[in-house]
Amino acid sequence: MPGYAGLRARLENDLLGRIAPGTFQFVPVQTRIDRPSKPTLMLKLSSVARHPGAQSVLAPTFVLTVISEKTDPGQADEHLDELLDILLAPIQAIRWVAFRGADKVAFQTKYTAYDIELEALTAIKKPTQEA
Repeated sequence: MPGYAGLRARLENDLLGRIAPGTFQFVPVQTRIDRPSKPTLMLKLSSVARHPGAQSVLAPTFVLTVISEKTDPGQADEHLDELLDILLAPIQAIRWVAFRGADKVAFQTKYTAYDIELEALTAIKKPTQEA
């Protein structure tokens, strides 16, 4: 699986392999969710930029959204603090991505969430020419 789809799949596998199975519902694309039944993770590629220090290196940025299923704002805040604790150690263990920060956001206006920004590095792929 080449390109950014391959990077996304690698990030998904590396992250989920470090978290206890069943802890989160994982949604591999940005989409609407009717009602999360448990803590939910959603992964998206949000941007790609040229790395400032190397001409042929790209820095794709992924956003991992962690959503609390709790609708009470106080409970959701506490729950998200716990969820960040669960996620940050496994994220730090993935050596090919860098944690850039986490911003509190509203998901579908009803659920409290964090957008966790992760940056990866990859070489610029030159297109192959067919004869």
